Amino acid sequence: MARLDLLAVVGPTASGKTDLAIELVEQLDGELISADSRQVYRECDIGTNKPDLEALHGIPCHVIDVVDPGEAFTVADYQRLALAAITQVRGRAKLPILQGGTGLYVRALLDGWNLGDAPPDPGLRATLETRLESEGMEALETELRRVDPTAADQAQRNPRRLIRALEIYAATGRPPSQARRAAPPPWTSLVMGLDVPLAELDRRIEARVDRMLASGLIEEVQRVRARFPRADLRRLGHGYPEIAAYLEGTSCLPDVRQDIIKQVRQYARRQYTWFRADARVQWIDPTGGSDAVLRRLG
Repeated sequence: MARLDLLAVVGPTASGKTDLAIELVEQLDGELISADSRQVYRECDIGTNKPDLEALHGIPCHVIDVVDPGEAFTVADYQRLALAAITQVRGRAKLPILQGGTGLYVRALLDGWNLGDAPPDPGLRATLETRLESEGMEALETELRRVDPTAADQAQRNPRRLIRALEIYAATGRPPSQARRAAPPPWTSLVMGLDVPLAELDRRIEARVDRMLASGLIEEVQRVRARFPRADLRRLGHGYPEIAAYLEGTSCLPDVRQDIIKQVRQYARRQYTWFRADARVQWIDPTGGSDAVLRRLG
């Protein structure tokens, strides 16, 4: 096998990234590095589909459960923690295997975006969050598009990313897509994307949502709301705000189920769009399992 410093497994939600990454860790003597913007939150396990301890078989999984719901967590925070984890894993002569579907995290890490000159600004964030509630996401997207159309496209109508991009612009005076440029880390990396036909992906998403509901998603949302009343449920992932609406009596459970399925399917399509725009991603049929990846490694 040619020298490889990092292996990444990416793709849309429900494509089988975690299972494949665990197989590869076991075969290549590696450790997992999560690239999921929702699995960073503690106590949000079912709704973020974290790998459980039984599935991990004792394999270390880094950059999950690092902040409480309601705490600020930025792309820069992720980049810092992931870089530190990769350094530690490589220091143990193990192969870091990155797995997840948050394309912004993957690109910030592999491209070495320069995020250090735009620290979090709690006051500005509070102002933007108030505007988000009163004016809607379209107002922030319009403002960002005026200064940086590229960053507006990359934000993918995600409120957290819109706020962070406007924060970078306010701090640096430069378009966020330009402020992020920096030299990539000196790694030899391979990025594998899992290509699942949309009809099959839709079926998997529906089955996953049903498993989450059967496994206690409603009770999990109740606990998170009780322990972290100031947490923005939209940041925690699809399912949390919808279940909250059910708990508040403004939506019935069958409608909530359909709404979650619809939201996740739309998100999966945005993930495909993001990763297909990255020329370094090599797409494989996940039914081939780890053998499909090992053949690419030579």
